[in-house]
This record gives sequence, C-alpha cells and structure tokens, in this order.
Amino acid sequence: MRASVYAAILLVAGGALSGCKLVKHDAQASKAPRDAYASAGYDPNAMVASMWSTKVVPSVEKRATDIKVLLDAIKADPDAAGKKYGYRGKDDSAPWNFPTRVQGTIVSVDTDSSQGTVGVDTDGDGKADVIVDIGPTVLGTTLRDSLDFVSFADFRNQIEYARFGTALNAYAAAHVMKPLPRADLKGQPITVTGAFSYDGASEQPEVVPLALALGSKP
Repeated sequence: MRASVYAAILLVAGGALSGCKLVKHDAQASKAPRDAYASAGYDPNAMVASMWSTKVVPSVEKRATDIKVLLDAIKADPDAAGKKYGYRGKDDSAPWNFPTRVQGTIVSVDTDSSQGTVGVDTDGDGKADVIVDIGPTVLGTTLRDSLDFVSFADFRNQIEYARFGTALNAYAAAHVMKPLPRADLKGQPITVTGAFSYDGASEQPEVVPLALALGSKP
C-alpha cells in the first residue's frame, strides 16, 4: 500500500514538472536598460558631439543678438522681440528663446551651488544685468529649444527628445564651462555666446553659454 502511495506521488510530481519551463537567469540582460521607448542604437551624447561645432554653435552664433539690444526690445514688447530676435518652434505657449552675445564685467560669483553662475554687468553701472551659467550642473532645455534646426518631430518620442536636451547641457558643461578658471573671477571682463529663455518671471536673463572667454572673444 505504501509503495502505491509513493508511486502516485512521483507520478503527480513528474506531471507537474513536465508542464513547467525552466528559465535561465541572464545577469547581463537584467542589467540592460529598461527604457522600452528608446530606439535601438540611439546615442544622444554621440549625436550632440557630432553636431556641436558644425551645427549647434554656428546656428546660435549666426542668430545671436547683443544682450543690450535684446533687453531693450524685451522691455518694450516681449512678444515683438521674440518674433524679431527669438525662436520657439511651433508652440505659441512656449517661452521665447534668444540667442545672444554678452560682453561685460563679472560682478558676482556663485560657485557654492552645483549650478554655478556669474553675474555680468553689461552697462558699467556695477550691477549684474545678466546671469551666466558656469556649471557643473546645467538645468532646463534652453540650449535644445533655441536650436531652429531641431524639433520634437525629429525624434521618435518625448524620452529621446528629453535625452537630447540633457546631452546638450552635459556637453556644454564639460567642454565650455568646465575649462573656465574658478579663481578670482570677480572683476574680470567676460565675453559669452549663448542663449536664454524668457518667460517674464526673472528680471535678469540666465544665459547658457556655448562659448565663453575671459577678457576676449570666445
């Protein structure tokens, strides 16, 4: 009787196992990116590196307007200034993005924050008229949104578009801002080519630089 019970148990267990599929755990696969929306082979960092000096910088430099001209135009009529000097793609509710050139003297320095900045006096009154990012962290999408040859339609989805913006910021931080000396910045003349977004919330535009130099043209 006991032998018959054991035989029945083995038969049931064998049937259960025959219906199971053993799955091998792939350690490498478990470490792979889980972004189901990213296109295979999409590399925003490589994309930015390949176009930075040939497309990104020339595009902004070609359209850049002196910051003093922009500030006067924005003060008079922000929307008219945007239509004449700025860019914002097809979304009429988005902020205007202004390519610009800045020349002035550094009157304030903030390197305590990861989003380091300098305040630049452009009219000689000793007060900062413009804030310029010097990194190492760059926030926002100003660089991406100021490019008139790139749009959301060029990407497969919002995630890829966002990653492109992040890659632009990272490239600017590493190749434009990081080489800037941090010692004794206050009082030095500075020249910047970059862009800023205007939404009316701040009196001082915050420029993200694509080129900058102390005391000379970048």
